[in-house]
This record gives sequence, C-alpha cells and structure tokens, in this order.
Amino acid sequence: MPPALNAAAWKRAAGIAGASLCVLALALLSKRGAALGAELGDRLAQVSPVQFAVALATYVVGALALALAWALLVRAASGSALHARPLVVAHLRSQLAKYLPGNVFHFAYRHIAAHRQGVGHAALGAALALESLLLIGVAALLALGVAADPRVAAKLPWAHDLVWIAPPLAGLAIFLVASNAHRFGSAAMGARRSGGALVGVAGLDMFFFLLAAFALRSLCTQSEAMPLGAWCGWLSLAWAAGYVVPGAPAGLGLREAVLALGLGPVLGEPEALALALVYRLLTVAADAVLAGIGFALSSSDRATDRQR
Repeated sequence: MPPALNAAAWKRAAGIAGASLCVLALALLSKRGAALGAELGDRLAQVSPVQFAVALATYVVGALALALAWALLVRAASGSALHARPLVVAHLRSQLAKYLPGNVFHFAYRHIAAHRQGVGHAALGAALALESLLLIGVAALLALGVAADPRVAAKLPWAHDLVWIAPPLAGLAIFLVASNAHRFGSAAMGARRSGGALVGVAGLDMFFFLLAAFALRSLCTQSEAMPLGAWCGWLSLAWAAGYVVPGAPAGLGLREAVLALGLGPVLGEPEALALALVYRLLTVAADAVLAGIGFALSSSDRATDRQR
C-alpha cells in the first residue's frame, strides 16, 4: 500500500475510533443522568442567569487570549510582522466550526485565512503544531496534581504519560523554533524575538486555562470544597482529553466524562454531572459569542475599507 494511502487509512481509523469514544461517553453520561433523574434536574435549576453570565464573560475573556496567541504563533512561525487583527478575527470566526464532525474545520478555516495574507503552508503547519504542543503542554502542567488519581489510570491509561511528556515537548518546541528562526519566512524575527513570542503564547495559554477554571468554579454551589489548583487540574485534564482525541467535535462527551469522574467524589455525582453539563452549555454559548465578535469585526473592517 502506498504511504499516502496508508496514512489516510490510519487517519480515517483514528477519526472513527475517536467518534466512537465520543458516542460511548455521551451514552454513559445520558445513562447516569437518567438514573439521577430529579436530583440532576434540581441541581441544574439552581444555576442562576447572573451566575451563568459571569462565568460566560470570564470564559470569553480567556478565549480571546487564545485568538491573540494564534496571531503571535503565525507571526513567529512565518518570521513576518503580519497584522494581528485579521488573524485574531479569523480565529474568532472559526469557533463554531469546531462542532462539525471531524473536529478539523476550524483549523482549516484559520489556515486558509492566514494563507490569504501571504503566509506559506509550511509556516502555517508549524504554527498549528506549535499551538497544539503549547496548549497540551500547559494543560498537562496544570493537570499534574490530579493525573495521579487511580480513577484516571483506570479510565484513561494514556493520560498519565500525556501529562508527564507534554510539558517537556512544549519546551523543546519553543527551543527548536527559537534556535532555527532564521529558517522561517523571508524576514526572520530572530531567535530571541521568536522565542520570546512563544513564551508569551505559553503565558496566554496559561491565562486561558486559569480563567476557564474560574468559570467552572463559579458555576458550582460548593466552590470552596476544592482548592483552585484542583479545579485547574481537572478542567485542564478534561480539556486535553477532548483535544487529543480525533473525531470528537470540541471534545463532546469526553470532557464532560472527565469532569464528572474527577469532581464526583468531592462534590457528589449530581453536582459533578450537572456542573459538567452546564459547563458544556457555557462553552457553546461562549464560542457563539466569540464567533459573533469575529463577524462583527469583519463587518467593521469591510465598512472601513469601503469608506477609504
């Protein structure tokens, strides 16, 4: 079999396996939700609109940092001082595409939008790889405190290795890009500048996870039951699990399962499952808000261009 066909077959198999895992997780969550019945319904009804709005605003601010991080990554990988605004706008507009089957269309949209600005495919591939490595690396770093939980090893045996391997890989990626900055683009940024940009991206990623954890915590009626580090750890581990599994749209089902698994022993199963479900609703609403911001900025830019 030709290598290209072999790679395509593996990719297709991975996508099917990921989608199957997503369906299985959703089925198990639905079964537990049905078993909890009124208990779960009562807990869901306790989330006030004000509480939800505050959590939503917190999450949106954190997600805006990821849009800025993407612009910095493209500039670092291409070695060009591109305008950040179009890259940020494309990132925001792509958010709802992550819910399409395959979980790749938001990446494709950002790639096409950046390529129209003159960024080469190789540089964009490097930017995407760096984005993934840095996000997973930061998430794994925050999840170190909860990865040793025996329930994680039983349900997600690969999670422990991911948590310990990902941060060094992210650091290695920063080093390699910074030390080979002269090979990217025609106007290289230089090792110090590109390395600084990638460290800045890692800081923005950390900022996102911290605010995402604050948003999750603010939805809980027992927020003081766990220290902030545990909230960050479980949120980061759930996010990483959904991110690395191919074929699961926006980590659907997987992130909720990890949150319910991790938070249940401390908060109780009804509270943990309700929190996971409300948080999914929150992230969908946040992605809609982010996409709306992106389209509004695009319209504003077009109106400005017509006036010139």
